[in-house]
Amino acid sequence: MNDVDQATLSAYRNRFRTANPDHPWNDCDDKDFLRNMGGYTTDRTTGRESLTLAGLLMFGKGLTVRERFDNIRMDYLDRTNLAPESRWSDRLTYDGMWENNLYHFFTRVLAKLVSNIKRPFMLKGMEREDDTPLHKAIREALTNLIIHADYMTEGILKVEKHDDRFVFSNPGSLKLPLVDIYKGGNSKARNPHIQSMLRMVGFGENIGSGFPTIIAVCKKENWRQPI
Repeated sequence: MNDVDQATLSAYRNRFRTANPDHPWNDCDDKDFLRNMGGYTTDRTTGRESLTLAGLLMFGKGLTVRERFDNIRMDYLDRTNLAPESRWSDRLTYDGMWENNLYHFFTRVLAKLVSNIKRPFMLKGMEREDDTPLHKAIREALTNLIIHADYMTEGILKVEKHDDRFVFSNPGSLKLPLVDIYKGGNSKARNPHIQSMLRMVGFGENIGSGFPTIIAVCKKENWRQPI
């Protein structure tokens, strides 16, 4: 557990508790919580305990993540409202100022992506509904970036925000034919434990509905079909 970034795990557990207030895992200590989530394991032969790769990637200390996955980088670039000769207006990358695990990267980038998207006043029953289809589509795209990346090959988890588009790219090839991805209804995540960890706190579904959600929003906003 020495390789866990406690602040990241605490933030995740707070969100988990809010999303699942009656879940029995809320009463577990951190180790058993991670074990139940697929983030911690015991070698049945040697008895050695350790974080799983999913647990390390999601909740590990930045240095430990970089040592184990020196082939992977995380990068966010805001290219909106650029001044002349500027390459970006905001950037999140390895700079020693944050613990660069996946959950920290995900939450920080998501906040930046939706920071200037308007939330119209809507009521759902007697409560205000702040979520919009555009917010959902951005969450789905970022979730897909994380859960479908190949962390065993060299590459960059890269997100770019432009005035007229969002760009999401990750290392790895498609696990389903493109026609099936556009159709939806199928889900074949490369990293099922990471997918489950995000789904348990409200990010993404595992029934293959994410990409059709993105396409529907693009049509509604008169954007180009995602490729």
